[in-house]
Amino acid sequence: MADVDDNSFNSLKPGQNRQWNYQPQLPLKLAPFFDTPTKPKAIVAWLQNTWLRASPPVNHLCFSLIAFLFFWPSSMNMKVVSWDWTLHILGINFAAILLLAGLLHLYLYAYSKQDMRLKFDVKPMEIHKKFTFGYQTWDNIFWSLVSGVPIWSAWMILYFYVAANGWLPIVESFSASPIWFIVFFIIIRFWQSFHFYWIHRFIHHTWLFKNVHYLHHRNINVGPWSGISMHPVEHVLYYSSILIHFVLPSHPIHVIFHMFALNLGAVISHAGFDKLIINDKEIWKAGSFFHQLHHRFFQCNFGSEEMPLDRWFGSFHDGTDEATQRIREKMKKSRLSKVKK
Repeated sequence: MADVDDNSFNSLKPGQNRQWNYQPQLPLKLAPFFDTPTKPKAIVAWLQNTWLRASPPVNHLCFSLIAFLFFWPSSMNMKVVSWDWTLHILGINFAAILLLAGLLHLYLYAYSKQDMRLKFDVKPMEIHKKFTFGYQTWDNIFWSLVSGVPIWSAWMILYFYVAANGWLPIVESFSASPIWFIVFFIIIRFWQSFHFYWIHRFIHHTWLFKNVHYLHHRNINVGPWSGISMHPVEHVLYYSSILIHFVLPSHPIHVIFHMFALNLGAVISHAGFDKLIINDKEIWKAGSFFHQLHHRFFQCNFGSEEMPLDRWFGSFHDGTDEATQRIREKMKKSRLSKVKK
């Protein structure tokens, strides 16, 4: 935990985009795994910051362990699809999203416990007819709970049914393959980033954007409930990331962690604040400026910081004014080309 100075909450340094209430240190950096030349110290530091501190992945892992050890139904019951264990999984997922998204929304928005401190966007949640029920928060809650959680749960039910019948490669326990058991958590993070980038680019195709992805992108100023507020078609594609476990040997903890990372991670990355502050101490990472830039400018940062795909394919926005100008020029050229067609 770090003490914070009130004067630093909304400070902007030279080179930073002035359209924001707060920005982290710029330019934004990606994970160092694919940097050349190789930077071993930076890689070790990244792993420590990701897995040995109060970070979002550690949060997802804690949720996963609690769910698996204390609440998860027995795999013996999953050989036959029945209401008892399928509703059990649905209930766990509902509880997880209600707990994290609900508490973050109440703390950051409903009760404004840290006011505008470390909030990226200057605007509040919107009241507008473009949203379901005319209000952004209720719109986001509706699509998250009515579409997101059931489809998320359906993917998990499918996996655990197939796995319980012995039709997939399984890791029986930690002791059976300790190195793979640990390393696979890191692999999941990179796979999640890789899969998200390509699915995300796919649904930014003109027709899919207008008919599917638009629903998520109505949220320009995002909040915790915006994370998995999507069209049902997008939910199906987004959660298809679980398919890696149909190929690679997995323990139930890996699968639960993966799906919690997709959902709880989206809640955190859309929180709209850089960190959570309690008693004037920064205690927890609570947002992603990297993804906030995507919601503002649309044609950038399609993936996440783990994989440099945005840098490789020219869509990386590092938060600076120069990057904003470059992305705007790209968007202008794209609009002109569509008009000519």
